[in-house]
Amino acid sequence: MTQPLKQVTDLGILSSANATAVTGDSFIVKTGLLHGSATAAKGGGLVGVCNTTTSAVGVSSIHVNKQDDKILRYAHPATSTVIAITKGNPSTILEVSTRDTKIVKGDFVTLTGSAVGGYNTAIKHLEVTAINGSQRYNDYKTTITVSANTASLADFTGTATLSKSVIPILKPSSSSGCELYINEVQLG
Repeated sequence: MTQPLKQVTDLGILSSANATAVTGDSFIVKTGLLHGSATAAKGGGLVGVCNTTTSAVGVSSIHVNKQDDKILRYAHPATSTVIAITKGNPSTILEVSTRDTKIVKGDFVTLTGSAVGGYNTAIKHLEVTAINGSQRYNDYKTTITVSANTASLADFTGTATLSKSVIPILKPSSSSGCELYINEVQLG
């Protein structure tokens, strides 16, 4: 039985005129399901996600033939509510509201919803370099560290959302290139 797909985020078109890999802009993982649809104009290729634009094929990928489409389960969404930020350079420490964050060291994250917009810009698709779980020695606070220069920003106020983010990547399977429409989708 086939389930209908609902588009969550239109990630646009990735296109390569030859066998060179191309990447798109980073995006926040909302469902963890990527739908890739190859056009008739060029050949097929590998579509996937990666953490950096220098990755060869990606953290997770699947081959899509010319004029075909595939769904890839590439990750699980992970978010945390940020309640405080300790400014710094080169590191910034984000205090989160819950001890049960699904974000782990090595994930890449993006901050959204900060009342001080500079934080949303400074903390965009950055690697988590450390997570300190809540313990008695740190007043039971869970913190996440990223490499971001926030020293000159105004003090953080309110709350914001820290979410896992990835970069889409396309690696054509031949020198004829590949053109692929990609969307993050959900089933049903």
